[in-house]
Amino acid sequence: MNSATTAQQLCVSVYGLLLLLLAFLFLSTTAAAQARRVVLVKVDGLSPDMIERFIDERDPRTGRSRLPWFKHIFYERGTRVENFYVRGMSLSGPSWSMLDTGQHLQIKGNIEFDRYTLHSYDYLNFIPFWLGHAGRVRVDMPGPETLDELGLPLLCDTYPYEQRHLSFQLYQRGTRWTTLQRGLQNRFTSRSPRELFDEWLLGFESRSIVLEQLERELLAKLGDPRLRYLDFYTADFDHATHHNRDRATHLAALQELDSLLGRIWTRIRESGTAAETALVVVSDHGTNTDERLYSQGYNLVKLLASADGGGHHVITKRRLLSDYALKSIYPLVPLITTTSDDSFYLHGESTVYPTALVDFDGNERASIHLRDSDLNILHLLLRELRRDELPAPVRRAAMAAFFATIERRHAEWQESLATLREELGALHRRIDQQRAIVAAQPKQWTKVDSDAGHDQAARRETARLDSWQTDARKYEDYARTLGNLLGLRPDNFDPSKLHIPDVIASGAMGEHNSIRQLQNYTIGLAAGGLALDADTSLDWSRSFRRLNYPRLLLDLAVRNNVQPNVGSRPVDFIAVRVPAELIRNADAEGNRVDEAVWLYGGDEKQALVLGRRDRDGKLLLRYLPVAHLTQSESGLIQFKAADWVAGLPLKIWEDRRLVVPAGAERREEWLGRWHTDLDWLRAAHLTEYSNAVVGLHEQFARHSTPATALDVPGLAADERLMRRFRRRQRSLVETDMLVLANNHWNFDVSGFNPGGNHGSFFRISTHSTLMFAGGEQTGVPRALLITEPYDSLSFVPTILALTNQLAHDAGNRLTPISISPRLPAAFPGRVIEELLPLNRRDQAPPAVIIGPTAATTGGVR
Repeated sequence: MNSATTAQQLCVSVYGLLLLLLAFLFLSTTAAAQARRVVLVKVDGLSPDMIERFIDERDPRTGRSRLPWFKHIFYERGTRVENFYVRGMSLSGPSWSMLDTGQHLQIKGNIEFDRYTLHSYDYLNFIPFWLGHAGRVRVDMPGPETLDELGLPLLCDTYPYEQRHLSFQLYQRGTRWTTLQRGLQNRFTSRSPRELFDEWLLGFESRSIVLEQLERELLAKLGDPRLRYLDFYTADFDHATHHNRDRATHLAALQELDSLLGRIWTRIRESGTAAETALVVVSDHGTNTDERLYSQGYNLVKLLASADGGGHHVITKRRLLSDYALKSIYPLVPLITTTSDDSFYLHGESTVYPTALVDFDGNERASIHLRDSDLNILHLLLRELRRDELPAPVRRAAMAAFFATIERRHAEWQESLATLREELGALHRRIDQQRAIVAAQPKQWTKVDSDAGHDQAARRETARLDSWQTDARKYEDYARTLGNLLGLRPDNFDPSKLHIPDVIASGAMGEHNSIRQLQNYTIGLAAGGLALDADTSLDWSRSFRRLNYPRLLLDLAVRNNVQPNVGSRPVDFIAVRVPAELIRNADAEGNRVDEAVWLYGGDEKQALVLGRRDRDGKLLLRYLPVAHLTQSESGLIQFKAADWVAGLPLKIWEDRRLVVPAGAERREEWLGRWHTDLDWLRAAHLTEYSNAVVGLHEQFARHSTPATALDVPGLAADERLMRRFRRRQRSLVETDMLVLANNHWNFDVSGFNPGGNHGSFFRISTHSTLMFAGGEQTGVPRALLITEPYDSLSFVPTILALTNQLAHDAGNRLTPISISPRLPAAFPGRVIEELLPLNRRDQAPPAVIIGPTAATTGGVR
């Protein structure tokens, strides 16, 4: 080796060492100004507007704020994000999934139904989880299990097991039976005999027993300096506002929360890590409540079960108020069926052939699945063909129509069946591998292993095996039935010998309905039965009863509304996903469309929310007014272009709080163009529907994940099939129709609801709480009010940046500081720049308004 080469290598080495030294110095100075420990208080349904209502009121007894700890911790010593929103529906399951992962929406409801198997993902039901945990077949709540399959870690997963303390919550990892045991013990030992007697008379509140114990555990754990992540979840405020709309109840619920924050803050200050601890309060949505009004209820389940609504046997996860029975409170009933007395052809078969699924949680919205309309046609024709008295000409016409229907869907169904069978083959091979993994797990665990969470990690492997085996069995049943249907041939077809469930899958919805099917949905035979054309073929128009469901739902009206300030129409608009390949020509400028959502507010008042990615991968969205959208038999989507007028879905045009950016063109010209999701958020977040354009896209788009992406080089064949299978599973839970309620209406089947609701895209429901406070070393500013709007996707990257796990620059480009398998490779959301030192170096004192105010596009006040 010559001297020149040696000198060159020496220079490279010295240069590399200098770079490492500079990086170390940069990270050291950054870390010195950031939090080493974070405490999250997760409050379901907490509206910042509710806090603002009471924060400046004086308690006559003390002379201080009615919410003294909120005032002290966050208003005087912390930072508040004034315009923080759900990026999607204001619904707990979906919203917490984004807040806990920082990734695009995968879980689309509190409850999801698989259309092939009717498997229900009930993300809010704790009881089956606890029993599964006791039976050692489950470790986590359904939400984390679903996200694990999709390769999406939770925020808490970025911390080692021994450095985190978790509360009981929707996205719960593991559990602690000692919490229940000690909670019961403390309930009896911490109360006087008089207090216990009073509770015995009035009824013990089990939820408070658990929450009190969780608080005790949190306060104790705050004294452990090894813990870097701690959280506490409470749904008490949400429960209070759902059931009551009066000022006194809301204030009492807030004061309980205020006292809790005071106890947590005091314990933090007493700990040895106060200077480097950040306290964060976050909520998943707001609450639409008005003390002057009741939230008016409308029962969509009974509508769908009625003759006018289609005579469906309807599946829900909640029982109707009028049907209360002992089994209605039994928590292990996986599905609840409302049997229709008006079914046109399925009398007595409600448990075998339900034809509608409804999720109404959140109450301001409802997701509706309907069985594939062509399966209804086949079912009806098959029942007729089994009748001995059917006239020969009608029999021939019905048989021709039966096989014509199969032929029309044959290519689609055959492809679905073939690909499903491929995926099931890969799943079975994965199951064999998983059995070996489970068998190799230790049967006994040391305390050291348990303290490190190794026993729970092993049980997750068992739970995964159990889930895969259940999936394989249920999907194979569906595939077998579909294969039987596609295998029918006219030349040897004998309907009298056919068992209908062998060819029409029981307990299955089949494929999603197209827009054409939803507008021409078959619910039964016509009053006169099957009718023939002049050529003796089946007259389709005269043979079947059909409903236009978007029009039916939108036209609903009540005649006995007792509240003059609440409209008589329960439904605001209906949203339906449109396959992008059917609507490529929607953009007049020729831009490719990747995602589309149809909003139906009447035949003349419709819109398309279009989404696409530009060359740099940036999301662009457009709201396109349309009218008379239909779908042809060939699948072509047709519509008329419409002008911007008042009354379109989301009411953007007439909302004076829409802020078109300064220097932009006229209002209608700006609205008629593509804009980034951030542009839409800044322009519309103060309007009645806030960031609904962004939220609707988030709700209906199919977002790729690390475990579903197919465009990854070098994927093994089985891994590619498993990724395709996971994509299928997520698409199967997508709803046919998302029904949005008008203001102060709800779809709660429990009946008249006096309190508030959420679930819609109204600003009052999507407006969420986000507040920060911390010790001197955390760098959290004092008395800072951030008015720039942010959404759910900003929460996790901001926490990671605040705790020095994620670096960001002035362009909000994110870079992991530590390479860890627990840290996702990328985050789609922005870090809240105003909170962190990098973006505060040149700012004036926080009492001065900098840039635009909250009444325009955002800034810092």
